Amino acid sequence: MAREIVIASFIVRFVRLGGTEADDAQCSPALRISVKSIQSGYERRFARMDEAVEFIRDEIDLLEQE
Repeated sequence: MAREIVIASFIVRFVRLGGTEADDAQCSPALRISVKSIQSGYERRFARMDEAVEFIRDEIDLLEQE
């Protein structure tokens, strides 16, 4: 049996939290990652990129199971 094509779409946003230009010169800005699955509408926020990628992989796995 041929495998179906699974299409998964996500919106990934990188959000810099607070701070001023003077603060930026002293340390790196705090970043957050927001990922939204277009198919499910589910959205989560992360502090680390590897966690965001894991969420995306999990959402794709769910789509493949349907």
